[in-house]
Amino acid sequence: MKTKYSVLLFMLFFTCPLFSKSIAVMPFNNITKDESKNWIGSGFAETLTTKLVKAKEITVLEREQMSKILEEIKFQKSGLVDEKTAVETGKMYGVEVMVFGSYQVSSDTLRVSARFVDIRTRKIIDTAETTGNISDIFKLQDEIAFALMDSLKIVLAEKEKEEIKVNPTEDLTAYEWFSKGYEAGNLKLYDKAIEYFTKAIDLDSQLTEAYYNRGVAYYKKGLSDDAIEDFTKAIQINPKLAAAYYNRGTAYSEKGLSDEAIEDFTKVIQINPKDADAYHNRGITYANKGLYDEAILDYTKAIKINPKDAIAYDNRGNAYTEKGLSDEAIEDYTKAIQINPKYANAYYNRGLAYGNKSLYDEAIENFTKVIKLDPNYADAYLARGAAYSSKGLHNLCISDWKRAADLGYEEARQSLKKFFNIDY
Repeated sequence: MKTKYSVLLFMLFFTCPLFSKSIAVMPFNNITKDESKNWIGSGFAETLTTKLVKAKEITVLEREQMSKILEEIKFQKSGLVDEKTAVETGKMYGVEVMVFGSYQVSSDTLRVSARFVDIRTRKIIDTAETTGNISDIFKLQDEIAFALMDSLKIVLAEKEKEEIKVNPTEDLTAYEWFSKGYEAGNLKLYDKAIEYFTKAIDLDSQLTEAYYNRGVAYYKKGLSDDAIEDFTKAIQINPKLAAAYYNRGTAYSEKGLSDEAIEDFTKVIQINPKDADAYHNRGITYANKGLYDEAILDYTKAIKINPKDAIAYDNRGNAYTEKGLSDEAIEDYTKAIQINPKYANAYYNRGLAYGNKSLYDEAIENFTKVIKLDPNYADAYLARGAAYSSKGLHNLCISDWKRAADLGYEEARQSLKKFFNIDY
């Protein structure tokens, strides 16, 4: 049986320091019901997020996790944010403060209101409201950003204040196309997103965020080469855009270009030495190259930065397993399970580690837990069957291997034929 590796190859919004105030900005609700203005809500939230990340004491939610929240609150269907569900889901991802907002457009006037909610207490920390011309949308975003900082009692350095005021583009039409692309991306309409980002780039060839987000859309469509090209362009415009290096590294890794991936993840770490995910993904890439000592060092660094990363423990356990260190592996799988008791992959890997130590009862117990969590986990049936066979419980073994075969696992059919002369 092979160890199941847990992957951490997801698209980041931005790379930012850990152990700071964790914030998620939800798309702002359009209360005027004019669908032609829906782009304002997604664009406003995205650019506000960009501005917030300039503050060292702020961590913003990763793109993949934000997507999961949007799925949970059925954003794709309604275009609106269910605050109660968003708060519950945000709590699962360690969000401390969630920003909800709404806006209305009357002629050329844009009125925006925001609420800053403490996820732990579910109470409103503060509110902010601002009004101006649509053409002043970046100024309105600045006002909301600074209001949030004041509410959280975050003291900004002058450099941070100036960086927050930097706008993605001075071309409002390009920004509108960019925002429409971002909205389409949230709705998983990736072809539309690519079309709109391209329109934005045609109007402003230096719009870094448009290249970056178009790269994300290409990646979501499985077009890794196009994604890499766009991430590279974003890096050429802004060599300090850690998220572009991170995602390019992710794309390289999926193409099997491990050296290029390691180089990009290393660049992320140079820009932000506290980026746990960069260490984690570099560790995965080292493991894929068979460099398990290097992988263990990176997983350990990721765990030190983020002790609640169950996947990092699971993957470090895998590396220990590859080195024949079953006791260390079991300890890590156990830690992953303590963090996430529904982590089927960690139970599976711990079962394999127990099997390697000939502790078949413990192995069976773990594989059984996997099957309870996921009745279609074919590997678990195959592995439990092998453990039953080692204990001489051949009927139970045959039953499990037949179930694995029913789930499409060809190796189970071959094992039934080889060990029991059963054609199935």
